[in-house]
Amino acid sequence: MPTVKLYANLRKLAGTRELSITGPTLGAVVNVLVRQNPALDGVVLENGQIRPHVVITVNGHNAVDLDASVTEQDVIAIFPPIAGG
Repeated sequence: MPTVKLYANLRKLAGTRELSITGPTLGAVVNVLVRQNPALDGVVLENGQIRPHVVITVNGHNAVDLDASVTEQDVIAIFPPIAGG
């Protein structure tokens, strides 16, 4: 199962920093994540797409294609929008 790592306020919303979720594609994994953690609904995805300013990486590489295949060894990291000055 791919490992999903959550950062910043996403950890608080999901109540964990890391999960293992089964799915053949990035989109399937993210959708299961949101179904298992309803507090993330509308935070990570919007109308079935990655919300603006949310960054998702697969093995350290930016991922924007929810149809991209993922494997059991992949690490998916999800970062919320971060502002500062």
